Amino acid sequence: MRLILLLLLGGLWSCYGSEGRQNIDLSDAVAERPVDGIGHYVYALSLPERVEAGRPMDIQMEWRTAGSVDPNARYVMDIRFSGPATKDYTVASSANTVGELHLNNWLSHRFVVPADFPEGTYTVGVRLRDEKNNLATVPVGYRQERAMEDGFWRLADFAVVSVMD
Repeated sequence: MRLILLLLLGGLWSCYGSEGRQNIDLSDAVAERPVDGIGHYVYALSLPERVEAGRPMDIQMEWRTAGSVDPNARYVMDIRFSGPATKDYTVASSANTVGELHLNNWLSHRFVVPADFPEGTYTVGVRLRDEKNNLATVPVGYRQERAMEDGFWRLADFAVVSVMD
């Protein structure tokens, strides 16, 4: 399983390059027994180590699902940048295949870091919500120490800088 992850990260590296990017394996952060027997989670991701305020940031995430799920579920994915300032992004219908059992999903998204974000270290958090159930938060299969406020789960950190070298 780890070999597959390394091959996927290697393929991602070849597409996006590795200079200034973090390729993160979150497999050790997954709960042994997900809530309600279901766990959606980002298994691996790639994002920049640092980004200029006001510039776009590409994040690639490999989503996996454990347990039996509704194949017709529809999700909204929220991403939070939290640090000296906070910004939430909502990506409607972005994770609609996340619930397909045993499917490894690489999702790639571009988020613009606000131009007025002060320099500092920021945490990327993720939350799933159910489109068919009044946008209720969907259980995510991480260990509790990764929990953030408002149902978000910590994925990784990055730095916001005023000017890149």
